[in-house]
Amino acid sequence: MIRFAVIPCLLLVAACETSTDPADGGFLSGVSGISSGAYDDRVQTAEADVAAAQTRNDALAAQIRASETELGQLKLKILQQRDSIGGGDAATAARIDTVLNANPGGATAEERLAALQRSIADARALSADLARLSG
Repeated sequence: MIRFAVIPCLLLVAACETSTDPADGGFLSGVSGISSGAYDDRVQTAEADVAAAQTRNDALAAQIRASETELGQLKLKILQQRDSIGGGDAATAARIDTVLNANPGGATAEERLAALQRSIADARALSADLARLSG
């Protein structure tokens, strides 16, 4: 009699669908994921993704630092050019103040870098115009 009760239980367990995805849950899925190495593969993939993201973040931070340095140097050059031309007319003086007082920001590192690059472009254009005025 017990044999007849065990057979349906074994058939039921054998019919259970297993998955290597831990989100699917279940004991058999867990055993399957561990024994097949799927969990280890998922962990290695996740670790590789984290390492790649960290590399991207490091590169972005380096670009931001370099852009901040370049912008600072351009602002110093503009100050020197302003002093050499005596400030220029009111429109030029206002443009100089705008560029010198610009404080590029952004909600994300990508936005900050883009804002810095726009400020650098503005500062370069102003510096070129000031060079023409002084020459």
